[in-house]
Amino acid sequence: MPTKIRFTLRGKPFEKEREDFVKAAKAMEPERIQKYSTVVNGKRYPIRQLIATVTGLPKIAITSQDAYRILEKFGFTVDTEE
Repeated sequence: MPTKIRFTLRGKPFEKEREDFVKAAKAMEPERIQKYSTVVNGKRYPIRQLIATVTGLPKIAITSQDAYRILEKFGFTVDTEE
């Protein structure tokens, strides 16, 4: 049974499950990666783009630190581009 995880971002509460991120990734093309990324469905995505798509918040409102923390809660590995 899928597990919903609660988190707060920019003062707004969200309740999502890992599958929400997987579905969001299937529906979008990855943008240019600046520093942090994660792999979903075999493709590498910028972490802020993925969080923005799932939450509906603008990317500018999401820090890399917040995106990193949220994705790790859902079991995603975050990599750093050199």
